[in-house]
Amino acid sequence: MRKKRTDEAPVLPEAGDVLPVVEMRTRYSSNHPWIFRRMVGGPYDELDPGTLVDVVERDGRFVGRGFYNPHSEIAVRLLTLSKDAYPDRRFFLGAVTRAVKLRHDVLQLPKVTDAYRLVHSEGDGLSGLVADKYGPCIVLELFSAGMHRHLDWLKQAFTENFPGSEIIVRSDHRTEKLEGLKMDGPPPATRELTITEHNLKIHVDLRRGHKTGYFLDQRDNRRRVAELSGGQEVFDGFCYTGGFGLSAALGGAKSVEAVDLDEKAIDVANKNRALNGIGEQLKFVHANVFDYLRDQRQGGKKYDRIVLDPAKLALSRLEIPRAMSAYADMNRLGMQCIKPGGVLVSCSCTGLVSEEDLLTALRAASIEANVEMQIVAIHGAPGDHPWSVRVPEGRYLKAVYSRIMPLR
Repeated sequence: MRKKRTDEAPVLPEAGDVLPVVEMRTRYSSNHPWIFRRMVGGPYDELDPGTLVDVVERDGRFVGRGFYNPHSEIAVRLLTLSKDAYPDRRFFLGAVTRAVKLRHDVLQLPKVTDAYRLVHSEGDGLSGLVADKYGPCIVLELFSAGMHRHLDWLKQAFTENFPGSEIIVRSDHRTEKLEGLKMDGPPPATRELTITEHNLKIHVDLRRGHKTGYFLDQRDNRRRVAELSGGQEVFDGFCYTGGFGLSAALGGAKSVEAVDLDEKAIDVANKNRALNGIGEQLKFVHANVFDYLRDQRQGGKKYDRIVLDPAKLALSRLEIPRAMSAYADMNRLGMQCIKPGGVLVSCSCTGLVSEEDLLTALRAASIEANVEMQIVAIHGAPGDHPWSVRVPEGRYLKAVYSRIMPLR
């Protein structure tokens, strides 16, 4: 690699440059793009966070090329396993263009929405990057120092695919702490806008909203809930800015009660209700979902349809037992508040909780609630959130649809 300049801008590699070499302590056999700190030698403290490196085994066998970060538990994020592929400017342009073609040519998402995921990290071969399109804006969420280091190339790639778009850069404080540097971008020119999803209109805050601004991964499930809601009494737990509740109301629900503890989210949800011309059959409530359902159970209130879609409940493996308990508790309450034959939609976006784990929690909930849980479907994120078979963590979203019946 060429000698590093003394100013702040990093010297980025070009095809043919010799990259620094990182040697592994153990044999690489999984083809997973994450190589953890304990698996590599070093430390290679002379390398800046996000430096592109060649990874080799102890015998010199080539493993792949990717970003190295001496501060992160994920020491290397591999971008390619091929010696013939070189992560230069054209590499990133090609990866982004292929990702866009999936959304446009294969999934044809612009026909149904102007808001969708453009790059889904490892699912699109760009570990550490999420990119979402919101109308004229593209929000880049960075999870690795490597993506931050190569941000100019990424911006050029998205600009070439979407000329004239505003590009907004986000990262969260936890990621910045793990990666060891500040990665958030300057305040965006466009802070708020309205997106369309099928026949639904949603107000989105691109700076303060969860994830990149909205939960795009539930698009298909919102559509399914709308189809199940005609003439029904619906409860939407952890409603955030109202996606499921609004969808149910537009699907012809008799009534919808949507509850969230985030008061600001409830304010936005009421704006969305007015934006979609929905009347008093939809009510947004600022409350704790667990307490609210306990009160409803005590009062004998029953619903035809219940959706429970909490935020991520575990950020580390140490938090999994608490998350499992919470999933069991909320779904038990849901089962106790649903009419015989009603449909419960139980969601989890916690990647550390597998589908099997979620089903275990639901099984425990059904035993405590003394009901029969008849599972009719299990869905996940839509096609703009692809996952690689090498990275099962990418299949993070689970939505279990079940009919709840009295025990026979």
